[in-house]
Amino acid sequence: MAETEIKSSSKAFVPLLAGVLGGTVSTITLYPLDLIKVRLQVNEDELAASARGKRLNSCTVFRAVLRHEGVAGLYQGLSPAVIGSGVSWGGYLFLYEGMKRRYGQYKDPTNTSGPYYFNAGENFALACSSGAVLVGLTNPIWLIKTRMQLQMTQTAKSQGMKAPYTGIIDAARTIVREEGAAALYKGAGPALMLTSHGGVQFMVYEYLKQYFQFSRAERDPSMSVSERFQLSLSFLAMGAGSKM
Repeated sequence: MAETEIKSSSKAFVPLLAGVLGGTVSTITLYPLDLIKVRLQVNEDELAASARGKRLNSCTVFRAVLRHEGVAGLYQGLSPAVIGSGVSWGGYLFLYEGMKRRYGQYKDPTNTSGPYYFNAGENFALACSSGAVLVGLTNPIWLIKTRMQLQMTQTAKSQGMKAPYTGIIDAARTIVREEGAAALYKGAGPALMLTSHGGVQFMVYEYLKQYFQFSRAERDPSMSVSERFQLSLSFLAMGAGSKM
């Protein structure tokens, strides 16, 4: 009985570990794209000037960052992004799977090990609830990440100015000192509304899993490496499709 409880407790932390690793690796791999997206969203005057009157697009922003800030400029704010992604995805999947398990057992007390299947509205509500909790924990990290992404360190140095923030700790201290602690939660309202994004994503993802009859069953030792790879690609395709 005790061994079963230990195994069940260990399983509960698998989504946490998977989320942390997945969020960290994907953020490091694709971070320059995220930085370019943020720069394009704010349409900085310096970027517009560097484009010499041309319409800004991903390529012009990429070239401008490399020209003025070097390769390191593509990774401005990477540290808070990695921390934020690890905490967000790890916490999100931990809460989401935990809520699914508890709600599934509430609906059917005889089903103690899953899998649990819910309708679209239930999956949407569970995903949104998980996201709302994470907003309170991670909004300061994402705010600092965005502020650091918008810094143009090399340009500031060339003009004899001090870069606004030198790191995560410096950014947090400066924001609290100059704007107050509440400033760390700027944008929390829209962020809470955007939990609907995760709600739609996981609603579609769970539907696709049920439709194609995929589930996170115990690893089958008899599966070949090729079969495991194909299964992983299937989850990747469903995840990408639901995200879009």
